[in-house]
Amino acid sequence: MSRIEIDYDKCVKDRFCIRACPYKLFADSGDGSPVLVENAEDLCIDCGHCLAVCPFGAIALNGVHQEELPDRAPSLDPSPESVEQLFTFRRSIRAYKKTPVERELLVKLAEIARFAPSAVNNQPVHWIMVDSKDVLTQIVSHTAAFMREQGVLPRLAEALDNGMDLILRDAPALAVAHAPSSALSPQVDCVIAATTMELAAASHGLGACWAGLLMRSANDCAPIRELLRLPEDHNAYAALMLGYPKLQYAKRPPRTPARITWI
Repeated sequence: MSRIEIDYDKCVKDRFCIRACPYKLFADSGDGSPVLVENAEDLCIDCGHCLAVCPFGAIALNGVHQEELPDRAPSLDPSPESVEQLFTFRRSIRAYKKTPVERELLVKLAEIARFAPSAVNNQPVHWIMVDSKDVLTQIVSHTAAFMREQGVLPRLAEALDNGMDLILRDAPALAVAHAPSSALSPQVDCVIAATTMELAAASHGLGACWAGLLMRSANDCAPIRELLRLPEDHNAYAALMLGYPKLQYAKRPPRTPARITWI
């Protein structure tokens, strides 16, 4: 079976697949009917643009037909105002309720984040979800020890000696994005996926904060790598604390004006 199939009985020659394909793998046969260019199936990155854009289901990709895919619901499209509010009222949450985050919700967030863009649709991002209090405590302890060893922000490590977790902020859950270090653009792909997850979390009433202190140590501290069960050929490139926020923020504080250079 071919990876890319064209059902000419359904095709109405609208050239949508030709226009949509980012790698120009469809060509016009002369009457608007699409034909595959040479080596198209080897060059295809499985983005699914052709599958998603055809109004009549004339394209199948890797055995998947359009009728098997979910339909977009225009009624669910957010308004520009609601998107602006989601993005600009987002806060880095550092105070969490003790309420556990449901695993079903963490899975939902990962399912949403897998649709984030990645270099040539390589989709290299994997997730480690930590919701064990014991494991989170160990991660914080090892991170503090590593920071002391490296001479990084010693006061934050010292705070832990006084019972104050300024590393993971007593968050009930942690999401770590990791990928093969050999991937085309693993760090960027993981950061985009984590950003997507952070915004999705906000839409579900969760608070999130980037775990930057953990990220400074996760790949080079053997005990943390072991706790996270990171594959040997993977690195952790992004991490989010997650939990239900103790506080709600009703106002949007100012930010530096956008810096724009017109060319």
